[in-house]
Amino acid sequence: MAEKLEQLRNEHSQEALFLAGFVALFAMMASLYLSEIANFIPCKLCWYQRIIMYPLAFLLIFAGMRGDFNIRIYGLAMSFTGAFISIYHYQLQLNPEQHSPFCSAFESCTVQYLNVYGFMSIPFMALMGFIFIFSLLIFANQPDTNYGEEE
Repeated sequence: MAEKLEQLRNEHSQEALFLAGFVALFAMMASLYLSEIANFIPCKLCWYQRIIMYPLAFLLIFAGMRGDFNIRIYGLAMSFTGAFISIYHYQLQLNPEQHSPFCSAFESCTVQYLNVYGFMSIPFMALMGFIFIFSLLIFANQPDTNYGEEE
């Protein structure tokens, strides 16, 4: 089982980088659509999540094109931080009576512009994106060029 996973990682690590980049690109495009076309006003926490997600899209796609796996550690740190902010934002939406230094009268962090299936708000969707990116970056590994060779 471990050998099959290692073989899978060796064969598809570069694709995992690409896919992580495209997940970030999709999240970026979705957030731009929601703010610029649907006219949803992003709060400060939304902006912090964007500040993390937007560069991830380009960094991971370019890293995938070059086969540069050194970006993994930065992508892992960024996606972990983004997930942490998303969790905080999501729990603020679930508990709107909490006071947050990020909320203001103009940009409330507790407003749920979308609520799909009764639990999927925008911060929840961002959280899923960050978790998916984090998982793909854990999977992506510098391919072992000596894999499969007998010693």
